[in-house]
Amino acid sequence: MIKKICLLVVLALLLAVILSSCRVEVEDPEFELCLKSEPEEAGTITVSSDSLSNEVTLEAIPNEGYAFDAWLDNGETVNSEPAYRFAHTEDRKLTAVFVETGINKHEIKLKINDEKMGEVLGTGTYQAGERVNLTASPAEGYSFRYWLENGMMTGHTGEKYEVVVKENLELTAVFGVSRIMPDNFAFKIYNRLSAADENTFISPLSIYLALALVYNSAEGETREEIGELLQTEELDLDQFNKRCQAFRDSLESKRAGIEVALADSIWLDKGFPIDDHFLETINRYHGAEAREIDFADPGSSSIINSWISDHTEGMLEGLIPENQPVPAEYFILLNAIYFMGNWTEEFDPANTEPWSFTLPDGSATEVSMMLRESKEMGEYKYLDGEGFEAVRIPYGEKENPFEDTRTAMYIFVPDTDLDDFYNSLNVENWESWMTEFFYLDGKVGMPRFEMEYEKDLTAILKDLGMEKAFDSRADFSAMSSLGNQIFLDQIKHKAVIEVNEKGTEAAAITGAFGLGEPPEPFEVIADRPFFFVIRDDHAECILFIGAFTDPRQ
Repeated sequence: MIKKICLLVVLALLLAVILSSCRVEVEDPEFELCLKSEPEEAGTITVSSDSLSNEVTLEAIPNEGYAFDAWLDNGETVNSEPAYRFAHTEDRKLTAVFVETGINKHEIKLKINDEKMGEVLGTGTYQAGERVNLTASPAEGYSFRYWLENGMMTGHTGEKYEVVVKENLELTAVFGVSRIMPDNFAFKIYNRLSAADENTFISPLSIYLALALVYNSAEGETREEIGELLQTEELDLDQFNKRCQAFRDSLESKRAGIEVALADSIWLDKGFPIDDHFLETINRYHGAEAREIDFADPGSSSIINSWISDHTEGMLEGLIPENQPVPAEYFILLNAIYFMGNWTEEFDPANTEPWSFTLPDGSATEVSMMLRESKEMGEYKYLDGEGFEAVRIPYGEKENPFEDTRTAMYIFVPDTDLDDFYNSLNVENWESWMTEFFYLDGKVGMPRFEMEYEKDLTAILKDLGMEKAFDSRADFSAMSSLGNQIFLDQIKHKAVIEVNEKGTEAAAITGAFGLGEPPEPFEVIADRPFFFVIRDDHAECILFIGAFTDPRQ
């Protein structure tokens, strides 16, 4: 044991166990190191020094009935680990504090932000000073994010977390949904559709989820091609479907001020043989409902369009011509997405004013510009990028006081024109930009607008490598016994958006037819063609993507 001892440490390698009555004689003393234990009888201390690094390592070894608590320097805690290593460049007076075991016991309670996302191990009652290993294990489709300790961020993001028990603790393991759609899928589709002089608006997520149904229906090389496009290489089909299910559940979870609804369906021509396992799979993991109708009956188009209208809250009236036979021979796979988001801080209609909007050709037209200045730091995030300015405008309420709102619109206003911006729009830059936004007071201006966009994606998907699905080489035998005789005729996409002072409402349908000094405040006024994205930041997923170039369209 040790009561108190002071020694002079020289820059030479030595090792000494310090006891209550020992004293170390050294040559050429440099700095004084005074050590003691508290209580005196609680433990011993070992000392070692390294002449090369000029560092000293102390280790507190508790006696029976005690546990190490902390190192104190003049009464201030400097380390909570038994082994304490530091550069010895000044006189130090250190105390190793021990606590009695068997007397002080503390409880660790573990919680999860969502029980279905995973599980945690480590809940229990422990002796003071005991080292406890906590483990967070995410379920399929989810990933671990970070630990909260008594409601505060700990800075630990690993699934394993070691704590030294000193008091009762309540820890929360925060999980999130795993990403399913890579950002570069969204940009590959969008870059082939966008034109600098044309309004563009799509939901890459809707396209991805519709192709997920097609992926399940295919076999062999047809499935491989679709899998390459969807980037599912690291997942088998079951893992992919479970991840889709987890993603959908997370996205559709109730949040104040935000609604996201996804719906899938498969429409079968009367008498078309369908595989029961395929139907069970897409229903279980994708919520897809199957309905059989007579494609030759002109009234069937109205039935399908009514389903589309119902699942987009009436924003989209349909995808196929009314009162005509269904333009497919065997099946139609559909995905619908509906989004409604209230701005976290609404724009005051009284501040909306006529504003000049510069068109791609340099001329101007008038728009109703919604204007708002932030009232406090933390409302908007801003990025002054190379060749553009951007702002993050959040939707809904914060789910966690330590994080941003989950969903936001990102507006990018180029310095020159959209063509130059599109040249830099790639997944590498995008991922970098998403980490560079920072909170800043400022002023936001964006037009109140509505937009509807429709496109046949067949040629684009072929160009991206999904070729066999559209010709006689297609293999859809996972769907039907006729799988080697059918192929996709076309994949159509339609999207609509309305932006006003209250928030944003958007919908899309995708159909696969078979066959120091405070910084200067920013000002981002979207009074010229701009690019925008609606993104779920927790899931790292782009829900909608578009460009507003011409209010007259």
